[in-house]
Amino acid sequence: MKVDLHNHFKHGSYFSNGDFNRVVNIIEKKLGPNSIVGLVNFDDSRYETFSNLPGYEREDFGNAIYLPDKGIVIAKGQEIETKEGHVLVMGLQKSKHLRSSRSLSLEDAVKEARDNNGIIIADHPFYIDGIGQYLEKNPSLLEYFDAIEVHNGEAVWLPLFTPRNANQKARGFYEEIKSDFDIGALSSSDGHSFGEIGSSYSYLPQIEFRDSETLTSSLRKAIREHKNLDNDRRHNSTFPALNHAAHMAFLIFTGKVKI
Repeated sequence: MKVDLHNHFKHGSYFSNGDFNRVVNIIEKKLGPNSIVGLVNFDDSRYETFSNLPGYEREDFGNAIYLPDKGIVIAKGQEIETKEGHVLVMGLQKSKHLRSSRSLSLEDAVKEARDNNGIIIADHPFYIDGIGQYLEKNPSLLEYFDAIEVHNGEAVWLPLFTPRNANQKARGFYEEIKSDFDIGALSSSDGHSFGEIGSSYSYLPQIEFRDSETLTSSLRKAIREHKNLDNDRRHNSTFPALNHAAHMAFLIFTGKVKI
């Protein structure tokens, strides 16, 4: 099944009443039925807001919503800030928000994520706010992780602004550590617009959708077993990345730093 776990859907956490069906239709068109997309909070509650919008019939598992007529799952995630960089956690329950702060240590963050049965992913590890260099120096922390995001659709090189070859470095790092740790590799969009949903994704084995527990355990197992990226779609979203960079600059200038 096609899985694109790292998406924010849009800048900010505001959605209109027609957005639920619009997003589901995009997922169905780009990833097809029997697919999973992550909707990731960042110092906000965009997943909770989105999952309560009117639209297609759905089942609420607490950590995801399942659309039985479409065979589509939209799973909750949270991107957490630490003093070492960002970490992505999937599978958290609705309205559960882990600590997120530039003063929070990565070790404390991943321990709290594990205590809440989160699926822990090192997202864009060698891009802006990535934890890759810290993990290189502290490899024992990899025991907490389920996956390395080896391709991030928005981790593109913008001369003078962003690191070069971030995805290549992430892939190289994964190849170095995969034999020593039970850890998978993921390709994700990290999209901040509806059009980016499903632009990058991984092929994972079938996930069970019975309830919250089986969804998390089945997804974690599938993620950890995904070590070959040959069939993944890896797309570089250069223009959306430029838009995101401009938006972030505006937020920093106005004192409202959210993605």
